[in-house]
Parts: sequence; structure tokens; C-alpha cells
Amino acid sequence: MLSWPFVETVPGGRWVAEIYGCDLDVLENPKMVEAALLDAVMRLGAPRGSAQSVVYKFHPQGLSAAVVSPVAAVMIHTWPEDNASATLDLYFYRDGVDPEEVLKGLSRAFGAKEESAFRYWRGTEHAIKRRAFGGQQGG
Repeated sequence: MLSWPFVETVPGGRWVAEIYGCDLDVLENPKMVEAALLDAVMRLGAPRGSAQSVVYKFHPQGLSAAVVSPVAAVMIHTWPEDNASATLDLYFYRDGVDPEEVLKGLSRAFGAKEESAFRYWRGTEHAIKRRAFGGQQGG
């Protein structure tokens, strides 16, 4: 078991969103999707040049992409056949960023007409509850 000499509270959170009615020309374009995610990671506080990305284009349609940095990560999975929709995950670890504006910017970049989202700030009460496993076996 690892033990740490100290535990530091890390700021930030996670935004999970589903966006619907997106512009298919954007949603199906790996370069445009990557550019939008890179912009989002920078707006979440990533130092210039620190981000790395991977994009996988499915055939005949859809893609998955991730852009990660030391202080933020943004992922997308698209379903063009399901109302031109996508899921977005935003992780951020810095104070002073506005993830709500970043999410709005991504929705605009993809031409989304609707959004549903869950917002989770680290260290606050939220709908996701922890549960201990405590050596119990079974389901």
C-alpha cells in the first residue's frame, strides 16, 4: 500500500455532457474535432505546447478523440446516426477556469442544438455517491 507524506486538495472537476443535433460536417471531420478539443483544453488552463491528442475515425461514421495535458483533458465520442449526437467529458485541475464557458464553446463549435450535462466539482456534495467495498464478496 502506498503512503503519501502529504495529501493536497486538488481543485477542479468534471463536466459530462451529451450534445444533440450537431453539424455533421463538423462532427465527422477529425481535424475540426481535434481543433475544438485543443482549444477547450487551452481554455481549461493547459500550458501552450503541453497538450497531446489522439483521434480515431470509425467507418462509415463516428469518431472518438481525446486531448490531454497536465492540467486538463477533454474527450468526445460521436454518434452521427443518433440525432448527430456526441458525449463530452471535460476534466480540469486548475482554479480560475470557467468550464461552463468551455462547454458552451464546444457546443457552439459542433453546432449543437441541445445539451444535457452533469457538473461535478471536486470536494462538494453531488449525485454520485461513494461506496466502500470493504472486503465484501459478491454482487
